[in-house]
Amino acid sequence: MKAVILAGGKGTRLLPLTQKLPKPLVPLLNKPVMEYSIELLKEHGITEIIITLQYLSDKIRSYFGDGSQWGVQITYLQESLPLGTAGSVKNAEHLLDEPFLVISGDALTDFDLMAGVRYHMQKHSLFTIFTKEVKKPNKFGIVETDEQGHIRRFVEKPQKEEEFSKVVNTGIYVVDPFVLCMMEKGKAYDFSKDIFPRLIKNGMSLFGYHANGYWKDIGSHEDYRQAQYDMLDKKVRVHIAAEEVLPNLWVGSNVKMEDNVTINRPAYIGNDSYLGDHVVIGKYTIIGKSSKITKDCELSRSIVWDDVTIEHTSPSSIRNVTIAPRYQISEGYKAGTSVKVKNKKNISPVEAG
Repeated sequence: MKAVILAGGKGTRLLPLTQKLPKPLVPLLNKPVMEYSIELLKEHGITEIIITLQYLSDKIRSYFGDGSQWGVQITYLQESLPLGTAGSVKNAEHLLDEPFLVISGDALTDFDLMAGVRYHMQKHSLFTIFTKEVKKPNKFGIVETDEQGHIRRFVEKPQKEEEFSKVVNTGIYVVDPFVLCMMEKGKAYDFSKDIFPRLIKNGMSLFGYHANGYWKDIGSHEDYRQAQYDMLDKKVRVHIAAEEVLPNLWVGSNVKMEDNVTINRPAYIGNDSYLGDHVVIGKYTIIGKSSKITKDCELSRSIVWDDVTIEHTSPSSIRNVTIAPRYQISEGYKAGTSVKVKNKKNISPVEAG
């Protein structure tokens, strides 16, 4: 079985994180979000992967290469213009001659993918949507199924008065190649706006598979942060790239800490990082690789990307921020000052640089 990973979006809601980095490469505990999808596919025996690209595609190609490092074979398809979720898959039609899986390059999940594939086959479905019940469905497409699992209604990003369900489309699909015949190559199509309504209207077999497990779309700054907190709390079954030296404390290789460092769990410290005298790492703090946190600094619920230097000569507290790679915070804060974000996105102003 083959899989198509959709990795062409710009991730505008994650700006400025995605200003110079494609959304699939945004790190979760020091690994690109799409790397977890590739590992999940490999775990389920799916090793032939097609990745659709558009925005900052060279960076994705450079990181994943031919996929051999992960035990998979990757084929890239470049779009000159955005083709939408369905149009991107149509672009891969020549490589797809049997039912295949579609998964997003910017979501974190541990679903049993093959359970959904078996469901698709048992139902003789043309198109099967992995669904999940959520608390706030207005950001997604909501679905209603009958007793047999047929999807009878679908509304994309409903208004409050339109919410007839809290079961949503996760963007993970099993697709029969016949569906691709419903589109013209080179045109933009969206599964939710164009394909699902046609399938429902024509009474074609569109099924919803209610998946068990964790799923989060990394579409907003809030979700980006929460996904990593959930990983630290072991709410999602993924491989974390560090050693769990104590319960819920992961430390990478070649990390140097002074004797008087305090670390409160859960937390993650990346490879080749340094924690200096009297540094306090609060709960839900993530330090990227090769970062340097020097004397008397306290961090809590903050995400520090790679190669960041924080140098304070007087006690300071940094909380609820995300700090961009290769940024340096040095003298300039008064003793006891809290570096705290005031905007709703919880993004440090330093990231804009």
